[in-house]
Amino acid sequence: MRNNLFVLGGLLAAWIFLSNSSGVPQAVTKAPGEANHNSCASCHTPAGSYNTNVTLEVLNSDSMAVTHYQPGQTYTIRLKVTATNNPKAYGFQMACLDSLTNTDYGVWSVLGEKVKQQNLNVGGKQRKYLVQSSPKTSGTFTANWKAPASDVGKMKFYFTGLAVNLNGNTNGDNNKFGQLSLPGPVSSIESTQIAHQSPFYPNPMTDVCFVRDDQTRLLRFTETSGCQFEIIASKGASADVSQIPPGTYAVQGYAENGKILWNSLAIKK
Repeated sequence: MRNNLFVLGGLLAAWIFLSNSSGVPQAVTKAPGEANHNSCASCHTPAGSYNTNVTLEVLNSDSMAVTHYQPGQTYTIRLKVTATNNPKAYGFQMACLDSLTNTDYGVWSVLGEKVKQQNLNVGGKQRKYLVQSSPKTSGTFTANWKAPASDVGKMKFYFTGLAVNLNGNTNGDNNKFGQLSLPGPVSSIESTQIAHQSPFYPNPMTDVCFVRDDQTRLLRFTETSGCQFEIIASKGASADVSQIPPGTYAVQGYAENGKILWNSLAIKK
């Protein structure tokens, strides 16, 4: 009898693993409306020794990361899961909602290798998710996303990445959550406000900019994904910003001793 129970338990664990390897049948990104107790860790327990990280980029047709969406435009979404201690494979789940009403927005297409769309019930309504169709060894998942036809405000991508050991059970794996906000297009009014407040000029900028004060020696540009660019600067001398991709950036000005002198916004064209 004990042997029969052992075999039955093993078969049950294997069935759970195989069914979830092609996408967990519940929403686990921590997006609004999902059950609070839902996460990859609800099934993948106990957690393993993997230190998991997950990042997401929204790329335009030139493969450059963007910080705002243009209505009706199609972008490539690239999600990458990495981890320490050599996991065997990776999985993920992702949704895109507007930040005001948490409405499911955007059209998914050109799903990359081992990526599929999954419709799940969240709060009594159907919501579109992307998820792995099977575990992937590289950990990079891609798809095309078409922005809403009009400016509906800030979009928010909710996602989770999972590192797995493929041991036939659900123990020893580990996951990480992430979010990325993507505002709508920058308006002319917003551009004027940014230019008026800037401690540098011109703003918007193209290839060079100039600081207005005597103390700033370094400009640090940070986009919404966290990518940073540092530019040497001084009053009266041009700062070369030609290598910075187009987008909207948070900018900090640093003194020679490393002290932050000011914070501002910049539009790079």
